[in-house]
Amino acid sequence: MVITPIRKKVRSTLSYFRGPYIFYGLFLTLMVPGICEALAQYRDVQYVRLIAMGAAKEAKSADELSVVVALRDHVRRHVSHKDYRSRGRPFLRESAAGTLRSGKGRCGEATRAFINMADALGIRAQRLYLEGRKPHVVAEVRLKDGGRVIVDSYDEAYIPELESLDRVMQRPEFSYYSSFNWRRLRLPMPVYKLDLGPLAYYLENPHAIKALLWFFLSASCLSIRFFSPPVLNYLRRRKSMRVYRKNPHGSPTPRPPDCLSQF
Repeated sequence: MVITPIRKKVRSTLSYFRGPYIFYGLFLTLMVPGICEALAQYRDVQYVRLIAMGAAKEAKSADELSVVVALRDHVRRHVSHKDYRSRGRPFLRESAAGTLRSGKGRCGEATRAFINMADALGIRAQRLYLEGRKPHVVAEVRLKDGGRVIVDSYDEAYIPELESLDRVMQRPEFSYYSSFNWRRLRLPMPVYKLDLGPLAYYLENPHAIKALLWFFLSASCLSIRFFSPPVLNYLRRRKSMRVYRKNPHGSPTPRPPDCLSQF
């Protein structure tokens, strides 16, 4: 086949961009959506902080419990499950800012809005899944004095007032609880509760999870680019050493018998 000058130019161009430039291009391609998700997360945090500061002004006093109640009541008034289509929701649910803007959501969305509003004011909280006859999602708030209370931000609250977890579990509609929603993963839910710490922030912010995923993929591209040559060289040296140990004097490998070589 005759290679025309155009084909030769295309081949030379492709060979020029082959190798490290592919990794750099893939790195930049993966960084762009990560930066977009990080900016979206930043805008959501600023919006939720403004809403939380406005809701905290409605507290009857400046103590922590009063602020928690004010945030909970604000979510109950402004997030409703009526006309909210729960079926067909994505695996990563709506963000707290999206829920507060739309004013629609079920117990999970309301709990996410409350947890992010509390986090904006320096109050630690994480979600808790209650299972039984009435599956429900609530928030567990860790107070500065060491106490913990359950907060139900749903507009038709199963738990109207602040209560401890032990008291909540005495209700007949709840049989066990967990820090993770194993039911969505079709796995049996063990009865346990973990202090998630910084992980709770990412679990309650879909944009932060997506940004972290894109940044991880882009960093993986750079890792492959810079660490694959040393690894390959190391494997080649190991292979050479194994060959040398098997044949240290460089003696030729014995030939098979003529009767076998005919086959």
